[in-house]
Amino acid sequence: MAGPSYADFVRLRRHNNPCLWALSQHLSHPACSESRIAFIDIPHAASSTPAPQPHFAKAKDCAGLTRVVPDDITRLLVIEDISSDLIIEIGEALDIDPLFFAEYIITDFQNLETQPPPPSLAILPSLMSKKPHIHLHYQQVLHLTSTDKFESCSYALKTNCNIPRNVRRLAPLAERQLALARASCSTFFKSIGSSSIGLILVDRPITYVFDALGTRRERAYPAKVMFSGFEDFEPSSSFTTFTSGETMITWDKASMFDSIMHYFCMQPPPGFSASSVEILAIAYYPIRIVLAEWNLYVHLTSRFSKHYEYSLREIGGRLHDDDIVDLQRWRRRTKQSRYKLALLDNYIDHRLGHRNDKEHWMMVRKDIEYLQQQLQDYGQSLEQMITVATSMVQLMNSRRSILEAVSVRRLTYIALIFIPLAWVSSLFSMSDGFLPGEKHFWIYFATSLPLLGLVVLLSALPYERLLRTLGISWQRLRE
Repeated sequence: MAGPSYADFVRLRRHNNPCLWALSQHLSHPACSESRIAFIDIPHAASSTPAPQPHFAKAKDCAGLTRVVPDDITRLLVIEDISSDLIIEIGEALDIDPLFFAEYIITDFQNLETQPPPPSLAILPSLMSKKPHIHLHYQQVLHLTSTDKFESCSYALKTNCNIPRNVRRLAPLAERQLALARASCSTFFKSIGSSSIGLILVDRPITYVFDALGTRRERAYPAKVMFSGFEDFEPSSSFTTFTSGETMITWDKASMFDSIMHYFCMQPPPGFSASSVEILAIAYYPIRIVLAEWNLYVHLTSRFSKHYEYSLREIGGRLHDDDIVDLQRWRRRTKQSRYKLALLDNYIDHRLGHRNDKEHWMMVRKDIEYLQQQLQDYGQSLEQMITVATSMVQLMNSRRSILEAVSVRRLTYIALIFIPLAWVSSLFSMSDGFLPGEKHFWIYFATSLPLLGLVVLLSALPYERLLRTLGISWQRLRE
């Protein structure tokens, strides 16, 4: 008889940690694509060995890779688009806290009345800093070709992966359709005797986004990462190297998986010691990659801030209620982005402790501070634009109401003229002598024009003033 599984453990834990509810539901979903797996073994005597090489593996190999690690080896296991079966298998092998998988999988939060918040919101930052894992949540900028294909497309899109990610379609810019995709990279570290293992979970590169995923109206749209990925943060090759004929190494920067493998195989992270590895050393390259993605996101925020500033200037042509909704969305995104960066900064600050090799991490923290400051400035600008845009829309609505009232007033005048003339015409239509061209036709004007004057006079009388005057006169008579 089989014993309790990791899925059973997650179901039990969700009573104490409601934020695990979505993970418990996710573990029952079958895989829709094959996970990509690779590992690097770094000997503790790495100074006398060549650069580590990546080894690719299959899902069936993960049990052996996680349960048996050779002595004096640090193994880095990188998994792209992890499946539910692998989560259960690796969770059992490494005795991983379900909160690690939950925070990587659950990146969206709709409403508190329908579901508990994800771990990143449910657990306080001070408690998250003590965990043996770090989570890097970020926004990835996507290019979805031209705007013509998205006229009837919804705002909320999704990716079709083992772990679906939310994609949000943005307002068109220069006839180009951009989007923001939520992405995550999670790192776990554990010592096993004289060895250690680091687990890095990354998302699959986005090539298609889906509208109404899983329904009859499902539609797929091609997508690609903006500008083919982030800016390389390592020292650039010199011109001398180029002229010497040495081959420049290139890789798919749209893939977090390929980027991590590239950097770890090129050289170890700053301050990396194979004999005393800890989680910050393993997470250095993922952190640098994510900060580069955040930098592009900040520039996108700046571009949309400029876009809406021009919308406010052209009040008659471009400003609509949808612009205010978009501004409010950007304001929420800015707040959430600053919170995610603050979580990362708190984790690094807690882990540094009394370490001596703080210099390169201080530079990382300065970059985080710079990104937070930029987002704060744009957030304040968006707050001001929302107030101005709301006032402008209200003024436009008031102007529209005034124009409509003027039009109604004109129609009223037409009715006042038409009704008495039509009534008199109906009276004289009973006799042929009053028809146009007959000898008694003048009687029609002699009757209708005084009646028309009387109607116009009665409509123009200030009835409220007359009633007030009559009321005062009546009070005086009674006295």
